[in-house]
Amino acid sequence: MSDNWTIMVYMSADDVLANFAIDSLNQLRRATLDDGNIVVVLFDPNDGTGNAAYFRFDGTNKDVPLTQAGPTMLKNVDMADPNTLTEFINEASAPYDPNESRHYCLILWGHGTELLLDQDPAPEEHRYLTPAKLKQALERSRFKEKNKKIDIIAFDACSMSMVELASTLQDYVKFMIASQEEVPDVSFPYQRILEGLKTHGGNVEDVCMLIPQLYVESFQDYLVTGRSGMKEIMLSSLNLENITSITKPVTNLASLLLGAVDDDALSKTIVSTRRDSMDFVLGLFVDLYDFCQRLSTNVRHLADTVTDISQTESECYIKISDASNTVVDAITNSQSDTRLIIKNAVRKGKEQEAGHGVSIYFPYSKERSEIAQTRRLLGTGETGIVSLALVKGGPINTRKARNGRIEELEDDFRGSPGVPFFKKENGWGAFISDAWSLILARSNDPIDLHYSAQQCAQNLSLALNRPEGGSKGLDLQKVG
Repeated sequence: MSDNWTIMVYMSADDVLANFAIDSLNQLRRATLDDGNIVVVLFDPNDGTGNAAYFRFDGTNKDVPLTQAGPTMLKNVDMADPNTLTEFINEASAPYDPNESRHYCLILWGHGTELLLDQDPAPEEHRYLTPAKLKQALERSRFKEKNKKIDIIAFDACSMSMVELASTLQDYVKFMIASQEEVPDVSFPYQRILEGLKTHGGNVEDVCMLIPQLYVESFQDYLVTGRSGMKEIMLSSLNLENITSITKPVTNLASLLLGAVDDDALSKTIVSTRRDSMDFVLGLFVDLYDFCQRLSTNVRHLADTVTDISQTESECYIKISDASNTVVDAITNSQSDTRLIIKNAVRKGKEQEAGHGVSIYFPYSKERSEIAQTRRLLGTGETGIVSLALVKGGPINTRKARNGRIEELEDDFRGSPGVPFFKKENGWGAFISDAWSLILARSNDPIDLHYSAQQCAQNLSLALNRPEGGSKGLDLQKVG
């Protein structure tokens, strides 16, 4: 049984993605043989108001249409409810023996970064799985009860390879597979993945190395061009047991940046570095490696070129540069027992940078106009589909959609229970809310184009009204 897997697919396909989901279902059905591997799927083809179907593929129903493959029909399933996910995991993994060497993989299929987003009849309900909701679902599953971890969690959804999510799942899952970029609508190559389990199934890390490679190979003929809006095809595997190798140095870097934000030259360097760094989701997430590598170089250069620099400032610049290098080293670490990113498979477009495997929330749109933002989202040929959900009605425009996403993400990360890594005192969340908001508020550029004027004002207002007057080392009374 050591080579056998149970693949649990939680598939939230609103009307837009429903037919692509059918193709994934058929791949899973056809590739499942009577060899001990099992695929269990909960498939919701609509917005949670119709019927969902529960499938179990074990090789006995591989040659019949889906409608004859023994689906159990369920009414009014809310895929954004963590209780629904918990019940699915427990049902799909039954009968479960913690002493059995069977492996388990949970795949979440649908939209990202608002995970498995349905069309919101009432936006305030947030009908998607936040990191906290996903954590809650896993915490209540039988795996946590038996003090076991799920072997792999894979996100067949766009732009989910982020530090915030990975840090939330470390106590419940061993490995995480996700992309920094968009995932094509046709999704993972499930047939090839299940076939790969025949030869690699006994070693979980080998499987995590294999899946990104199969993914990129499957899309080697995909058009990655500026006109299509697709920049690169990529998928990464992360060893979540080593997530602290990233979160600790990132928190240290954030603390240093908070304490030095009153330095005008340094503030401008942070902005220019962020502007030049590779990013995703209309600039809401940045490639962590690319930003830190550039920041280290730029701050070192700043220390060498500022003529009236004090010894204290010079020491601060060196500390920031060293802290940035520590993050870079953690991402590129090749030691198998401590590395976070064990596989990063990329096929990039012409004149495009390649992502390094993990992103972090750092909102900044580098475009100089809303027209440029829209073209970036849709491609220069404007052939793509805007998938950013709007809030509070009104006309469709990219800025409104983007600001709505910013509001939701910061609420998800900073709210209750939120993401502990993001909420840590003087950590990355404090840098975004206090320092980054202050830096952009002081600049001459339009905040609402690059970030969100409303969110910036809200962040600074909350910081000013805290008893300590903002994060340690940051004097927000100087905002004016």
